[in-house]
Amino acid sequence: MLSVALVVAGTMVDVSDAHQAPVHTHQQLVPIPKYRARSGQVVVSLAQRLITSFDAKAQQAFLFDWDAGERTEWSNLPAGFFTRPGISIGEMSDAQRALLFDFLSASLGEKGYGRLTDVLAAEAFLSQAPGAERNGWFPENYWISFYGTPSGRDLWGWSFGGHHLALNISFNKGQISTISPSFVGTEPAIFRLDGAEYEAVVDMHRAGHAVYQTLDDDQKEQADAGSVPGDVQAGPGDDGYIPHRIGMSASEMSAPQRAALLNAIQMWVEIQPERNAAARMQEIEAQLDQVHFAWRGTDEVNTPVYMRIQGPTLIIELVSTGGNVGRNARGLGHYHTIYRDPTYEYGRR
Repeated sequence: MLSVALVVAGTMVDVSDAHQAPVHTHQQLVPIPKYRARSGQVVVSLAQRLITSFDAKAQQAFLFDWDAGERTEWSNLPAGFFTRPGISIGEMSDAQRALLFDFLSASLGEKGYGRLTDVLAAEAFLSQAPGAERNGWFPENYWISFYGTPSGRDLWGWSFGGHHLALNISFNKGQISTISPSFVGTEPAIFRLDGAEYEAVVDMHRAGHAVYQTLDDDQKEQADAGSVPGDVQAGPGDDGYIPHRIGMSASEMSAPQRAALLNAIQMWVEIQPERNAAARMQEIEAQLDQVHFAWRGTDEVNTPVYMRIQGPTLIIELVSTGGNVGRNARGLGHYHTIYRDPTYEYGRR
């Protein structure tokens, strides 16, 4: 779904903590602009327009050196529980918000931008739940930061995230070099907001189950993940951790099974623009014999599910917790997913 209202559900956010974003009071909804495909060169100019819309003092909050430690300070936790570097949506004027989404639209693929807007829609849904103010469940509570100077020649990158979202996008010589690590989750997963129907992350779940369904009984036994963990294993705070490889090797899969596996992988790779995603998929396909697939669960939303797809330069995990935190989201699904290339994180090999 490509449009969602950024609303605060009529409630001002408590700004007593530094990481809790001050918000503007909006009498009208602020819709997220629809995706617009752009050439790669325009990303730098849009980044510069966004940055220069803030004064020098404000820029200090979200401009960092290329190798700054702040870049690894990300989480999937709500704003009430985790301090993030950068500047939040809630600290921006309406004009700056428009520049932000223009930049994000240009930097991501259509599917990636859609996932971002789905996460913000889910957060707007949670903003109507009891405890929203205490937990920081508001779509204004998402932060952007830049690392290095946006350029068509040099290394630079940006991070954008908040509850259930952490995108870390790196550039080298004007092209995206890596999107690792990137976390996409949601609560709820299937819901209705302002007359629009949403299904967030459910297609990722079903793509993984589609791989499992292609397997025969012996292969399913090989692919059995054993149990559903409480969370992804290579998530926030676990940079550099490479879990033990489990599941079935793609080298033992038929051509249709391998095609289904590649389709599942693409759900995460296509966060980035099509040209970059295609190049990354070629790299993964060349190493496919070394990729393992593990699964536990069904295709039903809001039931315990775990998937891991892992190879030399790839870790994808999906967890459905089978439970909810927000009272108004109960029974509507709760997912965490992670994409990593452990050999190329934050633009650094």
